Amino acid sequence: MENTFLIIIGIAVLAFIWLLWLRQNLLIDFREAMHQEKLLKRDLEKRRDTVPFLLESLRGEESLKNDWHRILTERQVFQDKFTNEDEWAFEKSLLEFITKPQNKSVHFLEAKKDIEDLSVLVEKEKLHLQEVVNRFNQRRKQFPYSVASAIFAFRKMNL
Repeated sequence: MENTFLIIIGIAVLAFIWLLWLRQNLLIDFREAMHQEKLLKRDLEKRRDTVPFLLESLRGEESLKNDWHRILTERQVFQDKFTNEDEWAFEKSLLEFITKPQNKSVHFLEAKKDIEDLSVLVEKEKLHLQEVVNRFNQRRKQFPYSVASAIFAFRKMNL
């Protein structure tokens, strides 16, 4: 009777340790996704902070006045709370705007280059974030991890 009790306790302890190990692996993937999301947000903020320099270089252009005000208004949305959909719509407008102007001032070209460089970096980080989130979501659905994700309430990550 004593041996059976010890065996049951041993199995329970091993199962608990196994669950903790699964939880730790899920946490590693989750933290990596959160870190990647933080990097992406930081670079999006850098790009948004470069927009005033771009707009200032085109302030006097009458032919671009409507586009100038549209970009300024869209950027002001980010002073409050914003969503990824807002960010991607702004990105599209911004990239259309920087390819349109005929102004070739040095300040415009510098700001345009900075925004284009940051846009390339943002695209790479978006892809990496997508990969990390997909890996986490796939892992939490697979058998041993699905048990731990149900017990420890790991939810699907969205972009």
